[in-house]
Amino acid sequence: MAEKLTDSEGREDLVYIKTEDGSYRGWRVDLLVENLSNKLELKLLLCSSCKGMLRDACICEGELRCGVCIPEGVAWQPVKMNREIVSDKMISCPLKKRGCEWSDTVSTAIHHLEECEFFPVLCPLGCVCAEGERKGKAMKLEKRLIPEHQRDSCPLRELVCKFCVNKVKACEMDPHLEYCEHFPVLCPNRCVKEGYEGTRQLKRRDVPVHLADVCPLQKVECPYWEYGCREEMERKEMDLHEREFIHIHFRLLETDMKLKRIQTTEKISILENESESKTKELTTANTKIENLEKQITEKDSELKSIIEVLYSYTPLPLSAGQLEWKIKGVKQKIENKEDTFSDPFYVGLYKCQGNIEWNWFNSGVVGVSICIMKGGYDDKLHWPIRYKYTLILLNHINSNNNYEITNQVTKEDLEKSPNKFKRPTQLRNEGFGIPLLILDFEILEAKYCKEDSITLLIKIELLPAL
Repeated sequence: MAEKLTDSEGREDLVYIKTEDGSYRGWRVDLLVENLSNKLELKLLLCSSCKGMLRDACICEGELRCGVCIPEGVAWQPVKMNREIVSDKMISCPLKKRGCEWSDTVSTAIHHLEECEFFPVLCPLGCVCAEGERKGKAMKLEKRLIPEHQRDSCPLRELVCKFCVNKVKACEMDPHLEYCEHFPVLCPNRCVKEGYEGTRQLKRRDVPVHLADVCPLQKVECPYWEYGCREEMERKEMDLHEREFIHIHFRLLETDMKLKRIQTTEKISILENESESKTKELTTANTKIENLEKQITEKDSELKSIIEVLYSYTPLPLSAGQLEWKIKGVKQKIENKEDTFSDPFYVGLYKCQGNIEWNWFNSGVVGVSICIMKGGYDDKLHWPIRYKYTLILLNHINSNNNYEITNQVTKEDLEKSPNKFKRPTQLRNEGFGIPLLILDFEILEAKYCKEDSITLLIKIELLPAL
């Protein structure tokens, strides 16, 4: 519940007790000015637990104790009269031994301690002691010494590196200088700057460039190394070497050029041979492609002739088609008035699709139409198409009483709606059809609708072109 604060050396000569809420209670009697009248008064000022002077005292288990010395859960009773006994007594600053000359009544001591320059506080930056009995523990200093500590000795204070101008903590400055790219270092070859005595100093980051391009003492290879000159020397000796060995370097270059000329000739020969081979392969491939194209053209012509013959002399099965279309969920489709399309089917080589409109032109009548779809043989078929179709709504109760209706494409239909019967350019043409002359609610009668399904039979027969 309470913490006895100590000085920087760990001695408990700070005689107040600081509670968790920040208040101070309990003072040692020996710091009072010796003007107590009798031993009874002395006894009333002492806490039986911490032996400090009582302030905000209370009775607990028959003894006088400080409020902070009472264990949790133990009954206690406050003693108000004790505050008056203590508050007007004279007391010196608990930090008198450290040099504070303050003295006044106990009632004003708390306010003094909040401002006392000799009061020990933790370093605001959070540094720890590096040596002594408190090694590794938080650094405590007198309040008056904190500014100097933060300015001159705190290991966590920020310093500015004089080389790279970055901010670095004081304790990290030495390691920083080990890798600081702007830190001056000597050339590894200890080269001398022309016109100056001593060795050249460089920024650490410039050393690789210096060695690669500038340093006169750096070992380098002869520029003609790749041509056969295997001499290594310091950079400053390179000019002399090139002058002395110029004739050898020329010979090396001449030899290299001859070798490369031979290699180039060989490569050209190889490429020419490969080119001839590729040309032959390409010619063969083109011949094969031309033969295949001729065969395809001949087959297309034969197929077209066969289709024309079949359409001229064979009315079935190429000129007719049939679809038995079972439609489920009829009730929902009628309520939603949604168009319904069948699976594609073929009439000869013409690809078709059935379409039901449950509300034909908003009349409440069910309409059926035939849509011509885009197919794989369209370029070999005759357009526009003419056909005759029969729609049969099957009767599930009496098969002899089906609902049946027939229609066909006329010359007037071709003239009025040519786009419905021409060769499709999209997925499907607009449908051509007629109403079933039966209302949608009649479709739901038991004789047509079974288990919410109906069956529609579509028969189509192709007609000769007009």
